[in-house]
Amino acid sequence: MEMSLGQPRSRYRWVVFCALAFTYLVIFSQRTGPGVIANQLQAQFGVSSAILGTMASVQYFLYMVLQVPIGAFADRIGPERLLILGTALDGAGTVMFSLAPNFSWLLVGRALVGAGDAFIWINIVLIVGKWFAAEEFGGILGLIGTFGNLGAVLASIPFAAWVSAAGWRGPFLILGVLLLVFAVGNAFLLQRTWVPWRTTVQPVPALRVQRIPLLLTLKRVVREQVSWATFLCHFGIMGSYLGFTGLWAVPVFMTMYHMSRAAAAQFILVGFIGAIVGGPVVGYISDKFGQRKRPYIALQSIATLAWFSVSLTGGHPPEWLSFVIVFVLGFGCGGSLLTFATIRDATPQERAGVTSGFANMGGFLSAVLLPVVFGAVIDTVNPTHVSGAPAERAYLYAFLVPTILSLMGVLGSCLLPGKSTARSEE
Repeated sequence: MEMSLGQPRSRYRWVVFCALAFTYLVIFSQRTGPGVIANQLQAQFGVSSAILGTMASVQYFLYMVLQVPIGAFADRIGPERLLILGTALDGAGTVMFSLAPNFSWLLVGRALVGAGDAFIWINIVLIVGKWFAAEEFGGILGLIGTFGNLGAVLASIPFAAWVSAAGWRGPFLILGVLLLVFAVGNAFLLQRTWVPWRTTVQPVPALRVQRIPLLLTLKRVVREQVSWATFLCHFGIMGSYLGFTGLWAVPVFMTMYHMSRAAAAQFILVGFIGAIVGGPVVGYISDKFGQRKRPYIALQSIATLAWFSVSLTGGHPPEWLSFVIVFVLGFGCGGSLLTFATIRDATPQERAGVTSGFANMGGFLSAVLLPVVFGAVIDTVNPTHVSGAPAERAYLYAFLVPTILSLMGVLGSCLLPGKSTARSEE
């Protein structure tokens, strides 16, 4: 990775920023949107909770397995082309999802979405690195991440109200078409060879990823303790939260408190607010302490206790406590930036990208497992899906699943290096 400073900066970089930010906002909205309509899908297509869980799992599985290959080929093919392809796949998958006549087509639609999602973030990082200088890089990525969280907020109460008024197919169809439009727009805005005024909008080459032997790098990565520590950290705190909010949060709270879809979506909103707050707060605390390990142990432990508190209350915590639990879990997910801060500090630069992809795979492996296992536990304990005491008993056991996954994050945080050994190898 090479930095180049002091070159003229084009104002066109802000056009690129807007294209990336608004694309990420819509992508995040459709990514989390199915969690609002899970019980509708289950009723309409007549599938069990475990089978419904495969819908989220196939999406996150494809995202997970494509991380390292996409990172390896982005520099050769060009991040702009891969981002455009990912946006188009997201749009096509969302349109297919909205028109699905049966559950099989529903799965195919979400599989396309998962494949498309895998192309998005890593290529956003590379495109930002091309257009923005080193001292702008972190702040711009943070702003784009905020747009993504805003999309997640819009996918809570506003989206639930929209679905209640118009049904679920229309809103997803509109989101899919909008993403296809964004793909065409990004092809024009990001592919400089297509821009008539390209001679005046050349990017600043602030970031360039060097090509290195991938297999050799992978061998070194999987032998390092920090790789497995950060893998487990992301597995515990990010994946469990994403897997739950992406499918089960709204139907669980609708059943638990006998509330409407829009009212249950308030819990998702609170969780995403926690995520927005968690990132900067945890980052500040970590920087102030001058290390990542102790703050991450505390964060992982608190998240584990939050999951376990649902089981401790018999599967039916007071409503106010559920709001606190979801906020804490969202806060922890936002604080999972410590995974990548640790990698930046403790990993040589030439392996940081692959190590980041490896750690990110841990988070999405957890997101793959949770929806299916959580749904399978509900089916086993409460096969008729009746509300009341049977549902509460099912939730008592089902919430042990994210508790166990979260414990893996506690273990991972304990294995982190105590101090930044970052660039000594460089």
